[in-house]
Amino acid sequence: MKKTILAVITAALTLGAFSSAFAEDHHHRVCHKVKVHGHWQTRCH
Repeated sequence: MKKTILAVITAALTLGAFSSAFAEDHHHRVCHKVKVHGHWQTRCH
C-alpha cells in the first residue's frame, strides 16, 4: 500500500516538474552560471 502511495506522489511531483519546466521554456527564461567574488552563482533572466 505504501509503495502505491509513494508511486503516486512521485508521479505527481515529476509531472509538476515537467509542467513547470515547459512553462519556463515557453517564457524563454535563461539560466547560466556566472562567477561572482570567486564563487559560482546561477543567474536567471
